[in-house]
Amino acid sequence: MKVPENNQYVLFGGSFVLANKMQLVADRTVTGLSTKQWFLLRSLFDMPEEPAPTITSLAKETDTSRQNVTKMLEVLQRQGCVTLGDNPHDHRSRTIEMTDHGLRLLGTMAKQSEGFFKDLFSGISDEQCAVAAQVAIKMIENLSRMQEDLV
Repeated sequence: MKVPENNQYVLFGGSFVLANKMQLVADRTVTGLSTKQWFLLRSLFDMPEEPAPTITSLAKETDTSRQNVTKMLEVLQRQGCVTLGDNPHDHRSRTIEMTDHGLRLLGTMAKQSEGFFKDLFSGISDEQCAVAAQVAIKMIENLSRMQEDLV
């Protein structure tokens, strides 16, 4: 890959390359769930239990369309990782609960991914990782603001 001299171009284009490569390598390294399913389950795991997470709240949490989250959850439900239920507070909404199988699978994937993360962050110091995380968070915040301005 030819690296542009402009660091903003590197961050812009590199984000796409990074996401694609990370998904390809992770999907081939860590088995049990696709990278996107893994991210969705992990995000669900991190959400508070009260109020019960809904498809809409999980879509917002992962910044993914409600339709994509619904499709992934239907697959995860067939695999026995989550259950979808009626929301007693809003009949238009569905709640999500991770099953024991889903929790076990998430734990297994965390163990399997240790080598992946070690290799992914090889040669990157804690300080560099902290700066990169700050830059990523700021870019996400900026994009969220820009997204709101579009509406």
